[in-house]
Amino acid sequence: MSGLQWFKGNLHTHTTESDGDTAPEHVAEWYHRHGYDFLVLSDHNHLTILEGGAAGQAAWPLLIPGEEVSAVFEDRPIHVGGIGLDRLVEPESGDSVSDTIQRNVDAVRAAGGLAAINHPNYRWAFDDREIVPVSGAWAMEVYNGHHLTNNRGGGGRPGAEVIWDRVLSAGVQVFGIATDDAHHFQDEFGPRRSNPGRGWVGVAAEELSGQAMLEAMAAGRFYASTGVRLAELNVGEREIVIEIEPEEQFTYTTVFSGHRGREVWVAEGLSAHYTLSRLDSYVRATVHASNGENAWTQPVFSERP
Repeated sequence: MSGLQWFKGNLHTHTTESDGDTAPEHVAEWYHRHGYDFLVLSDHNHLTILEGGAAGQAAWPLLIPGEEVSAVFEDRPIHVGGIGLDRLVEPESGDSVSDTIQRNVDAVRAAGGLAAINHPNYRWAFDDREIVPVSGAWAMEVYNGHHLTNNRGGGGRPGAEVIWDRVLSAGVQVFGIATDDAHHFQDEFGPRRSNPGRGWVGVAAEELSGQAMLEAMAAGRFYASTGVRLAELNVGEREIVIEIEPEEQFTYTTVFSGHRGREVWVAEGLSAHYTLSRLDSYVRATVHASNGENAWTQPVFSERP
């Protein structure tokens, strides 16, 4: 990714067009004011499109059409993010959780979008057992900023990052994303409110355009973050090289993980590097900052499809 520009974006947020508390144009303004380069307005089962004049568009980040396709199977919420859609996608229910996910992933792809499996632990809806049979998903959320999505798991249930590793270990090559899932832009900002600014992606591309963002994300040229910024990220066929952009007095630890989340290498400081051995089926990196923020690289597989 050396030589490309970094662009910051949020892939999952809501407005008054579904269950958010703020109108779409003001949601877009919030992200622009806070340094985001692009945004997906992903209202439930609604394709929210803003068509303001020059003044309005100057106050917004680049807007990429999207939707949170929201289905239900036996009271379990099955939500699939559609990013870069060319039309509205109607939710479908199948014969099982996996079939319901599959049908909606297929519908998103048919509408020209990248399909992301959203917040598996929201209402403890599903885990890797239901995700592994699904084909064609581009990514899954390893972090979701909504306060009810149970990112870390608990009570014997795996967290989202553990679910991701189990899916990867089963040979399913799916990327990891961090999102806001913001609903609350007004009144209190707090841990039990679904506020913006919590999860985002950093995308490496030549220019800021919808096509460039979608092509870069489809190719895995991005990382997910809750605040940590990467100055450089070079992902080769068998290696990951990271340079962290320092902030304040924070310190950094990078953990390289492989099959089933097994720790294969740890690096302290602003630089980290790992080359896959013949024993590694895949490796990914998690950067931990001393203030509790994280960043996740995409996995590198020893055998590519």
